[in-house]
Amino acid sequence: MSQHEKKFSASNVPDTSVSTSKSEVTQTAVKYEYSPDFPGILKHLGASLALSTYQAGKVAVIGVQDDALQFSFHNLEQAMGIAVGPDAIALGSRREIHLLRAAHDIAPGITPAGTHDAAWLTRHSFRTGDIHGHELAWGRDGLWAVNTRFSCLCTLQESYSFVPRWRPPFITALEPGDRCHLNGLAMLDGRPKFVTAHGDSNEPGGWRATKATGGVVIDVESGATVARGFAMPHSPRLSHGRLWTLNSGAGQLGTIDVDSGRYESVATFPGFTRGLAFHGQFAFVGLSKIRETSVFGGMPLEEHRSELRCGVGVVDLTSGRTVATLQFHSGVDELFAVSVLPDCLRPCVVGPHDVENERADIWVVPAIAAAPGQSTSLPSAVPPADATSPAEQLSRLVALADEFQREGRVQEAIQAYQKAIALEPRRASLHCNVGNLWQQLADRQQQQQAIECYELALECDPQCIPAMQNLGFLFGSQGRTAEAVQQYEQLLENDASPLNRLLAASVLPVVYDSVEEIDVWRNRLTDRLDELIAGQATIDTTDSLVPTSFFIAYQGRNDVEVMRRLGSICQGPELTRPAAGVLKRRSDGRLRIGFLSAYFRDHTIGRLNLGCIQQLDRSRFEVTVLSASRSHDSVAESFRAAADRYRTLPQNVTQARRVVADQDLDILIFADVGMDSLTTTLARSRMAPLQCATWGHPETTGSAQIDYFLSSELLETSDADDHYTERLVRLPLLGTYFERPTLSQGPSPLVPRPSTHTYVCPQTLFKFHPDFDAVIAGILVADPQAQIILLEGRDQHWTDQLKRRFGRTLPESGKRVRFLPAMPREQFLRLLATADVVLDPLHFGGGHSSYEALSVGAPVVTLPGEFLRNRITQALYRKMGFTELIVGDATQFIETAVRLGTDPSARENTSRRILETCPVLFEDLAEVAGLEDWLWSRGELHGVDRPDTVTNGTF
Repeated sequence: MSQHEKKFSASNVPDTSVSTSKSEVTQTAVKYEYSPDFPGILKHLGASLALSTYQAGKVAVIGVQDDALQFSFHNLEQAMGIAVGPDAIALGSRREIHLLRAAHDIAPGITPAGTHDAAWLTRHSFRTGDIHGHELAWGRDGLWAVNTRFSCLCTLQESYSFVPRWRPPFITALEPGDRCHLNGLAMLDGRPKFVTAHGDSNEPGGWRATKATGGVVIDVESGATVARGFAMPHSPRLSHGRLWTLNSGAGQLGTIDVDSGRYESVATFPGFTRGLAFHGQFAFVGLSKIRETSVFGGMPLEEHRSELRCGVGVVDLTSGRTVATLQFHSGVDELFAVSVLPDCLRPCVVGPHDVENERADIWVVPAIAAAPGQSTSLPSAVPPADATSPAEQLSRLVALADEFQREGRVQEAIQAYQKAIALEPRRASLHCNVGNLWQQLADRQQQQQAIECYELALECDPQCIPAMQNLGFLFGSQGRTAEAVQQYEQLLENDASPLNRLLAASVLPVVYDSVEEIDVWRNRLTDRLDELIAGQATIDTTDSLVPTSFFIAYQGRNDVEVMRRLGSICQGPELTRPAAGVLKRRSDGRLRIGFLSAYFRDHTIGRLNLGCIQQLDRSRFEVTVLSASRSHDSVAESFRAAADRYRTLPQNVTQARRVVADQDLDILIFADVGMDSLTTTLARSRMAPLQCATWGHPETTGSAQIDYFLSSELLETSDADDHYTERLVRLPLLGTYFERPTLSQGPSPLVPRPSTHTYVCPQTLFKFHPDFDAVIAGILVADPQAQIILLEGRDQHWTDQLKRRFGRTLPESGKRVRFLPAMPREQFLRLLATADVVLDPLHFGGGHSSYEALSVGAPVVTLPGEFLRNRITQALYRKMGFTELIVGDATQFIETAVRLGTDPSARENTSRRILETCPVLFEDLAEVAGLEDWLWSRGELHGVDRPDTVTNGTF
């Protein structure tokens, strides 16, 4: 444990409305310690924490610097609720709610320069009076507050202290009196969904009489009590598909089955639990010591009062274990709220009373762009109301938002658009623009915010075409297929353009219920494509994005004809001079090679491609990296460092195409086509004399502008040329210089059940073809102690759909299938290392995950098929010279998996041999050499004509 000490003025204010006089404030040393894993968890998440302490009157911000926690404390009288939004933080205090706005662009320059990676600066304070606002949350209607004193949920409006919006059905009057001690709020889709209260009393302070057993959780929409019997519950949250709450007086974190009301404790702590935040696979739980017995007397924790702690416990949800702790030894005895600040490790927060830190003033001032002697126009996110008309303000804000978007400052663009919406809330295009920006941020919560924006756009204009297009896309990507189809049907009623017809045709389920369902959807797709072709419909992709058709690859069929149809419909311009296939002679004799992807970051595509780009021979090749992502993680920075030239592509397809063409490349390599709309659209155009795709997405592109598909002799069957619209290149190896991952020490995310054998299939759920169910069922029947471990889908709909299918195909044995939440890479490697067997699914198997599994000695059973997409694992085994786990049919798959799962000695021997032979997979320069030789063979260098043919079996 690392021990530290810091001093601040602490007022030790009790949980009452009595204030503390100035003379009562004393200097108090804050001593704290934390477990070694705590900084590492925050660093992995790329996040920091904000804690409020009512007792000490502080907000603590906790970041990471040089693998150690860094604390800053900010004065706030009776600090209570914290709400973290995408561009703002709300802090609740005794009589006010303070609004801090994001100013991340100035963070690196804040003194000392280079210290911070994010900044929030106080901009407004709203005086509510002493409402005891326990929790705050951002939603569709702005900021929601739990108004404990008036027993209601409220929002804010300048004309009032607060606007009451909801109260429990047993509360009969809007009066101060803290009748039920309403305190916690869980949001769903931007609206209040559940609240916690210490009782269902309608008398002032009436909850106190039954505080040890009278706590309730209430459904806001229906007003029904869904669970009761808690000891002073707090902090309800909806996360990982479950309703969580803190049974505070018992020191517990647990889940509630909403249908039955049953509460199940997940973790118990030595403290009064209050304050809860989720991020990734972790739950951050606030702990407090018990204060005066008049409030906390009679709690289950009271008998252990001397043992209670104040701090934060970190629970790994994959195992239910507390994996890290932060403990305050003095100065802080009680925590109120715990919130995660995402996407920053070293935040700068300037609170409303930021005197204690003695921070120099920080000014945010718009730049003056005009030269001396010229009139100046100051761009402003908030144009002065008395300086311009509303129309001029609106135009200025939209221009500012567009500028921010071009610079990749997405959050600031959202802020500017939201201010524009405040001026003209009924303009549909503004809501659509904000929805588009939310989509760029690309996590599940932000997808939901995008959906809300498009729904608002349709409320403003029921015939808003972009809103319909985007809603259909988002519903489809979430697995809400019926809703996507319905949305696209509405779209076609308003605009049956070729692009909209293609969008409607491209809807496919994420998880199929049966093979027959695959046939239905595939026939629907091909029939609609044939209709477009018969009508000679084409889509000019010059300035229009086209859909990816990503999910076609997971149907288990030969997609070449479907993709060829798509390629004939979607056509882009040619920007290269000289003509396609003709390379220039350059003075330095090198070939200019470009690599393009939206995933050159901490992602499978990033890890598969980084090493090769780093190792390419710079005496022969000049390397340009073209990133369609604005991620700033460590892998993205490694790509930037590895490139001779690095370009971030605009999100506008016309501008992005121009940027690529301006690089004057000889050969352009798409690391993946079909995973991202922008790169898929760019692949329809000619931007370099030679253009290639490779197996980041192992599917033909269908584009006439992609000349070659770079694959491997190890990956392809003898007749695989028929699977591609491109000319197939069989490199001698896989073309990846893959860095071997390091297995760190720590607990496994899997807590095995007694006497079980663990079979892990660590793949995303759209890889679970219905044919694979028979293999899973066979393993469960052959091994009664088998436990199948899967990972939850990115969207809860995916998991729910697969569970419904398993309910039919695995009716009894399916009870031994467990789903774990998504987890960081270190935990993922530990899961693979502790698995008895890893299962490679049929039709679309592992790639990057198979590298990882073999690196830790995990035996992966694989059944290679006809297509590249499920031949990667066998290719790795072939390179290793270890082929015993490559099976020929489903029966052999089951037998092999069960033999390893039930025979520890067989498993240990197999693992040992994998560890002996797998080093050839990693950091192998021969992989790079094979790619270099092929690239060099394409050139016309040093005045020597090189024929466009290759012998020795390359093609």
